[in-house]
Amino acid sequence: MGKIRLNNGQGLEIIADGIWAAGDSLTLGLVPGDKNIMEYETLLSDAANTSKIQVIDYNDEVFKIHTGYTKIRRIEKQMEAVVSYTQDADGNLVPVTGVVIIVELQRPDETEARIAALEETVDTLVLESLGLA
Repeated sequence: MGKIRLNNGQGLEIIADGIWAAGDSLTLGLVPGDKNIMEYETLLSDAANTSKIQVIDYNDEVFKIHTGYTKIRRIEKQMEAVVSYTQDADGNLVPVTGVVIIVELQRPDETEARIAALEETVDTLVLESLGLA
């Protein structure tokens, strides 16, 4: 099993081969650990946390970085997914099944990104005009 590190520095354990990138989608296979599906949804719904996701190798070093996947497309719990592999007496790989949280993140399209930036600018201007910033 491997690990990822979110932009906020929090590490999460992933299953074997637990990260797949395809076009504007990034799918994570997360080991539930001490978090339930609702806690993962809250954590990964924060665009600041998922704007940069580092993939960590077995030496605790970053070997890949995924950026811009800030929107949750789906999140689900699978009960009998392949989480790792072991070897039998003959040396054959045997899948080990268990519970996994599947999260599909998506990069927002250009229009969504521009709207989000404009909303942030408006919020800042309103706070400044009210003397709260």
